[in-house]
Amino acid sequence: MKSASLHRQLMLWLLIPVLSLWILGGVIAYTIAVRFADLAHDRSLFDSTLTLAEQVRTKDGKVILDLPETALKMIEIDPYDKVYFKVSSRLHGLVAGSPGLPAPQPRRIYLNKPYYHDGTLEGRHIRIASLYLRMPGNKEDWILVQTAETLIKRRVLANEILAGVILPQMLLTGLAAGIIWLGVTKGLSSLGRLQNEVQSRSHKDLSPLSEENVPREVGTLIRAINNLLERLNKAITTQNRFIADAAHQLRTPLAGLKTQTDYALRQSDPDEIRHSLELLQRSSSRTIHLVNQLLALARAEPGWEKPGILSEIDLNGLASDIAGRWVPQALKKDIDLGFEGSDQPVLHSGSAFLLEEMLGNLVDNAIRYTQEGGKVTVRVFRRGEEAVIAVEDNGPPIPETEKEQIFERFHRILGSQEEGCGLGLSIVREIAHAHNGEVFLVDTPEGKTFEVRFSSKARA
Repeated sequence: MKSASLHRQLMLWLLIPVLSLWILGGVIAYTIAVRFADLAHDRSLFDSTLTLAEQVRTKDGKVILDLPETALKMIEIDPYDKVYFKVSSRLHGLVAGSPGLPAPQPRRIYLNKPYYHDGTLEGRHIRIASLYLRMPGNKEDWILVQTAETLIKRRVLANEILAGVILPQMLLTGLAAGIIWLGVTKGLSSLGRLQNEVQSRSHKDLSPLSEENVPREVGTLIRAINNLLERLNKAITTQNRFIADAAHQLRTPLAGLKTQTDYALRQSDPDEIRHSLELLQRSSSRTIHLVNQLLALARAEPGWEKPGILSEIDLNGLASDIAGRWVPQALKKDIDLGFEGSDQPVLHSGSAFLLEEMLGNLVDNAIRYTQEGGKVTVRVFRRGEEAVIAVEDNGPPIPETEKEQIFERFHRILGSQEEGCGLGLSIVREIAHAHNGEVFLVDTPEGKTFEVRFSSKARA
């Protein structure tokens, strides 16, 4: 009875703080996330106000909104919310839009400064972004430009944030409860010190737990926890690195897509619209290529491999298949793409998916940076105990100052006219490392060769 009672007390003492932190963390995270989401929606709403303000003109002493009827209707189109707008003048009254849209009530009016406020219209709660402008040629008059929307998107986003915050934390809390239960059950006599050490830590501290002065059974548990902390630390570091790289690289192309879309929406000439759509198509293709490269890099990161996906692969067949896939792309540049395999199977243990991704990036890189009429050759052979995949081209050599940097993420050679995201060779290196291999750049009389050398010996 005494042991069971102590077990219950320890479980309560450990689980109550965990649950409290979960609730408190969920509330704080939800509040912060909703605040930033509202700021993003407010800024988007003010962008619409600025766009509308750019079309306000004066004609014969009167204020007009220089937009065709179709454009005004497009402003009010939204798949979720009801959108309103209003342009009014201090002296001339309503110029265009919804007359019932409430104006802000500032103590003092500042021109060209955004005002955000809530209101109601047609029985709906709305969020309003307002902007005061000076009336051209009349210092006594000003123009008020407003856009507003209902709160449906904001409520949907708030619910999604709530689910996204609470559910993962609930799973983590359940995992923590399981680990606590196991520790209490297996080592009641030694968990006092362990409990104090864990509770005094910051959530960012993933250093190993001490194994001093604990029974052998509890020491085994501590070593298992330390192993988990090490893997978790590596996983978090890898995830944070990938998220930072992805966010940094996707921000620019996505902003460009939005700008091109806004420009296309303002066009009425079919030729101009088609030209804008072609630009959008090219930008979308580049963005999709960047996303695919980022995903490939994430898969190649250390720790991605799962048990059971590795198998003995004949590099001859794999390289021949990849070379065949890139023949159409080579023909577009009049490049002679060839393959030279080994007479005997060249076997290596690995993931066929990742090795195909690695070789595809090497061939793509060679074709991309080789001049028209050039030559690219894919070779597979065995050199001693090493299995080697080589991609040779007769394109321009890589400057000596660049050779140490070409395998870094997002690095591109200065002066290159080819489009790329600078991830191809980084992906090659990560996949090679994951398969007990190294990648080397070798200068040849004909040009250059990238060699991936796989060792049959395990890394130290």
